[in-house]
Amino acid sequence: AFLGARFPMALALNKADISSSAKYISDIKSKLPIHGHHTGVSLSAHDEMKFISHQIKLAIKSSSKDSAPSQPTSINEPMSGRVWDCLQSAVSLRQPTLVFPVNDMQTLEPLPGLTSGYAIRDSSLPNHSFVSCITAAGGSVPSQWDSQRKMYIPSTKGDVKHALRDVILLKPGSTVEDVFLTLKNMGALEGEFVRAEGSSRIGEKSKPVTKSEFVGKHNRILRIMTTKRKVEWQKNRAAV
Repeated sequence: AFLGARFPMALALNKADISSSAKYISDIKSKLPIHGHHTGVSLSAHDEMKFISHQIKLAIKSSSKDSAPSQPTSINEPMSGRVWDCLQSAVSLRQPTLVFPVNDMQTLEPLPGLTSGYAIRDSSLPNHSFVSCITAAGGSVPSQWDSQRKMYIPSTKGDVKHALRDVILLKPGSTVEDVFLTLKNMGALEGEFVRAEGSSRIGEKSKPVTKSEFVGKHNRILRIMTTKRKVEWQKNRAAV
């Protein structure tokens, strides 16, 4: 019971594309929750792979023709095998804490340190084929993605600064200090923590938050101020 509450699980009920699986899937879903398994999503890994393979082929084809891949338009084109639905179901069982770090509480513009690094160069960013899968499934391209050049490009002077562009996923129970250390490890902040302010939504007046305060929906938009300059021990470590 403890493990089921602490680590809730979602079942990926594979082989849904086989006709004989419908009865078994229905029986399993009717018995949930059980033994820590709270939800079950019927899916087909085979259909998912066909969908991904199809979108990769479209992405490669569009690269040569300089046209964006379109969503499936006929019954002959493969559709998603619901793996994404299963992932969403799992995340909803124990949702992460979402924090939106900003550089200004009025404009809600992103931190410059994230714009020059993670937003365009990080290895976790989706590549061209992945972006094609996202758009084909009805999603939007990343903010720094250039659909014409098919690559991430840095912002230039005069570009629109996207409000609340960046979001950090943290474990439930994380504090403002955890946010600071995460941003520092990402290279978005330097120096030592000075103070912070936060708000729950756009348009709300920001309030001071302490270093030890838990982050949640009430302060998920955060602006953290630091000494900016690296202290002596940081300079020495960087030199090593």
